[in-house]
Parts: sequence; structure tokens; C-alpha cells
Amino acid sequence: MNPAANPTPDANRFMLDSMKMQENRKLFKKLNEQRLKEMNAETERLLALANQLKSETNKVSDNAVFTSTLSMDAVRQAEQIEKLAHSVRDKMRAVVN
Repeated sequence: MNPAANPTPDANRFMLDSMKMQENRKLFKKLNEQRLKEMNAETERLLALANQLKSETNKVSDNAVFTSTLSMDAVRQAEQIEKLAHSVRDKMRAVVN
């Protein structure tokens, strides 16, 4: 039998592999915690922007002379909301294991 074909792991290599796995788990946990913090901050920002946009569209619809166009600021806010929503969705999908 060829010993090189099926080498037996020595104790040092096993210990190093075990330590590396523990370090990786800590790193993954830290990355997941950071992702969660970013997601929470972006969600708060998303909620604030959505409320601002709602307030602005309510002002337009409450106006006696209803115009079908919103200000460019409202359009920019809607675009920013969309980008944040995509970012939050991507972070929700990207679980580090």
C-alpha cells in the first residue's frame, strides 16, 4: 500500500485545521453581524425616505389643482428608495456561512 495515497493527518495539522475553522466561524459571525447592522441602518433610512415621499405626494394630491407631475426631488427620492430596497434585499440574501 502506498502511504502517500492516503496520508494520515498528524496531530499538529489537525489542530491547525481546527483552529482555522474556529477563526473562520468567528470571522463569519462578525461579517453577519456587520451585514445585519448595515441592513438595519439602510432599512431605517428607507423608512424615512418613504415617509418623506408619502408626505410630499400627499401635499400634491391635497392641492386644489392636482398636477400629474411630481417634483424632481420626489423622483430622486423614489430612485434612492429603490436603490436602498435593492441593497437591503441583496444583504438579506447574502448570508455568510
